Amino acid sequence: MKKIEIDVLSETINCPVVQMPGRKYPGLVLQGDSLRILLNSTQEICEMCASEGNYELLDAATSLKDKLTGYVAAYEQTLKEAGRELPYVKRLDAGSQAIP
Repeated sequence: MKKIEIDVLSETINCPVVQMPGRKYPGLVLQGDSLRILLNSTQEICEMCASEGNYELLDAATSLKDKLTGYVAAYEQTLKEAGRELPYVKRLDAGSQAIP
């Protein structure tokens, strides 16, 4: 881990906007638990699309789910490497036990 200075453009709760060094555009800081909630919601949407047979919508939702899954994986790996706990209980596939 390294410490750097960033420009904070907005300190709005749950969606601060920051400018990282070397980046042209600012980014939005998304809390880890909020990120996981978005992934959970997207997974539910995929399940509903599949059960309704709406495969065009399922493809779009699956694409979004895959992107969010990558972000969640990067977030979880970063916290693990930093020796920090997740702000949520990690869910696994059916039949597996949750990991705190």
